[in-house]
Amino acid sequence: MENMSEFNSDRREFFRINDTVYVKFSLLNNDEAEQLANTIHDSINSDDSQEKQQLASIQSSLTHLLDQINQSDREIARALRFLDEKINLIAHSVQRLHNQNDSSISVDANLSAGGIAFLSANQYDAKSTVDIHIELYPSGTRLHALANVVACNKIYDAPEETPYHLRLVFSHMSELDRNLLVRHTLSRKPKNYA
Repeated sequence: MENMSEFNSDRREFFRINDTVYVKFSLLNNDEAEQLANTIHDSINSDDSQEKQQLASIQSSLTHLLDQINQSDREIARALRFLDEKINLIAHSVQRLHNQNDSSISVDANLSAGGIAFLSANQYDAKSTVDIHIELYPSGTRLHALANVVACNKIYDAPEETPYHLRLVFSHMSELDRNLLVRHTLSRKPKNYA
């Protein structure tokens, strides 16, 4: 498990993107937060975590192999990358169908491996602890973390239904989920298949 510092002094420690994600979160008291931190730590051995690890390992191996193929035949490597993208799109569609009965809400967020910021309907006290679930689009990948409220300020020109700018820093997240989040943020950069 990755236990990140409660409040990073350098907000730009990780690559940040603006993205649309699905979030579901709730406030926790100290006892609930401590218990959930242990659960996140123990989730390394869960079936879901093992499946994520297998997929990440396969993707890493495929990327390495495609780089080798690219050295001898760029067109075949390019075709295989497109095929991989096509399979990923199908898998993402199936995952989204599976996730549709969830009560998560879609938000425009500023996202990094260190935290997330988005507009909220409610105001939260600084240093409050929240249990947050994030679903990345378009992959349908779900991440789970504990986060601390850095700030929650009223924005006067924000939409009436979401007037507060909520900034959260992740305090507990499995290493696997953090790596998936890093990979997602980096994937937003333009791709070059040549």
